[in-house]
Amino acid sequence: MIVSLLKPLLLLYYYWCSLHRPTMEKYRQSPSWCMDDDDAEFFSEDEGTRQCAVIQGLRDLYLTDALCDVTIVTATRRFLCHRVVLASVSPYFRAMFTTCMVESQQGEVSLLDVTASIIETILHFIYTGEAAVTLDNVEDLFTVSSRLQITAMQEQCSRFLIQRLNNDNCFWTYRLAFTHNHSRLLEMAMKYIGWHITSVSKKEDLIHLELSEIIKLLSSDKLMVSSELSVYHMALSWWKANSSGDSPLPVELRRVIRLQYMLPHEQEEVEKSGGWDIQKLTQFRLRQGMFENWIVFLDLCTGDEKEDYFFMDAYDPVSEEWNKLMPLKYVSHAECVAVGNYLYVTGGELEDLSSSKAFYVYDSMTNDWTELPSMMSPRMKHGFLSCKKKLYAVGGWNKDGILDSMECFDLSKHCWAELSKLPYPLLNFASAQLKGKLYIIGGQTIPEHGIKGLLIYDIAPEIWSLIPNNVCLIPNNVVRYGGAVAMDNKVFVIGYYSDRYVCGISDRYEGFTSGFNYTYARLTSHAYKCFVLDEKGCLCEDLEVPSLPKKVATASVARWRQRIYVFGGYTPQAFNKNVYYWTPGSSRWTKCIQGSLPPFHRRGNFSCAAIQVPLRKL
Repeated sequence: MIVSLLKPLLLLYYYWCSLHRPTMEKYRQSPSWCMDDDDAEFFSEDEGTRQCAVIQGLRDLYLTDALCDVTIVTATRRFLCHRVVLASVSPYFRAMFTTCMVESQQGEVSLLDVTASIIETILHFIYTGEAAVTLDNVEDLFTVSSRLQITAMQEQCSRFLIQRLNNDNCFWTYRLAFTHNHSRLLEMAMKYIGWHITSVSKKEDLIHLELSEIIKLLSSDKLMVSSELSVYHMALSWWKANSSGDSPLPVELRRVIRLQYMLPHEQEEVEKSGGWDIQKLTQFRLRQGMFENWIVFLDLCTGDEKEDYFFMDAYDPVSEEWNKLMPLKYVSHAECVAVGNYLYVTGGELEDLSSSKAFYVYDSMTNDWTELPSMMSPRMKHGFLSCKKKLYAVGGWNKDGILDSMECFDLSKHCWAELSKLPYPLLNFASAQLKGKLYIIGGQTIPEHGIKGLLIYDIAPEIWSLIPNNVCLIPNNVVRYGGAVAMDNKVFVIGYYSDRYVCGISDRYEGFTSGFNYTYARLTSHAYKCFVLDEKGCLCEDLEVPSLPKKVATASVARWRQRIYVFGGYTPQAFNKNVYYWTPGSSRWTKCIQGSLPPFHRRGNFSCAAIQVPLRKL
């Protein structure tokens, strides 16, 4: 922390060294007056050592009041400081000392409205990087550091407050962040209030918000409310406490109420107060609490092979019921990923057995599909993952062979870009995203050869890392046709092949790169095994996932809340029609009583993802 605070001083030090480098080089090349050339020895400190020396020196100057050239004055105490140090961490002080302000000329800065203890804590932080933040002083520290533009101190206070958010202080924290326009603290306070809105809305703190603050709060999409009527009641309660008489809600508050998402009887209740015009209201998204999560499936047979599209079905884990959604044109072995209420679908195999580079998005709000810009390369049997508003298509194969390419779609820019290639061509792997990294587990490079170990792609530096099997300790060496999900800072790998001969090449295809005909009769004992990897890609030997009830591989795997679901796949005898789920801590998988796949689902390979869909009443 202190290194970043004093970076300008370190740069000044390096600049001084560069100015004197010719003289220093001269001395290095000349013999010392006190020793012969053979006895001369020169030392060069590394950067870390130099930084520590500078930091320690500044700390000593601060503690001993040496070489001070400015004084901060409070009502009860005076603090001797160094202009260059204050200016290096605070644009407020830098502007003060580099202009013709009185403080710059007199050498004194008056902060009479700030207590001495707060100034002492801030100065100690500036010079040492250490601060004693408590519940008693955090508000003053946050406010004064905001005023003095000491960003690092304000961030320290923000982290302290975020870690201690609760029902009693969330509105107070929200107001503090709103007043000082601190985006990170405001976001986290809003998120907490949104998730707990039902309980915290009953607290008296709500009515003490300013009009601008209550408008900002009730405008949020993150409120966990299942009915817009409850948002109206919150606005009404606030208005009654902050106005006189029975006047209707002001226009500013009416604008944040999403009347079009109320049921008819709810609209009638609201419209009785007058002043409402549903036709003129701004279009909004549903609130976070107005969605439920279903698991959506692609590549399921219609039961009528003459039809040119597949059903897209959604499974509701709460009711264990299946629901039909708008179908997509014929495509097999496509991959999908969900982001909120959007389902993105890439690639797959077309009717003529060629690979597709098409890219579609399904919006559960409108129950409709939209075609987006196509991928740069056609691919199927690939990985498809999302991270920070970007989608990543990894590996797979097409008519040109197995792919080592990776491309990324930026949801904000609406375009594809090519990224770093994989260390080798790959398909039939398990994949997951965790903390800004893509995990590619196992897979194949040729029909008979599986990959041992895993690949990790770090998104920020765009670097691939190969973790060999003897390091990550993945059991049974080879993982193919498995599924993977991220949960609780771990990657869970569910069901996989490890046999060398798992698939055969169909006679109707021209070699491996044109298609497969899977041979499921020779499933190995590993087809129902599961294991867990940590962030580094190493096996978590202390965390076990029970084996699947059946020897199932090529199954679809999805995470729903704190459960991992397994759908379909093949057993040594036939296609598996059962649905199972496992919750961390449980010793076995649970079979869904009403959750078996519908009769027309006859395929063993399909992609699935958990997506937000509007509540049925909406």
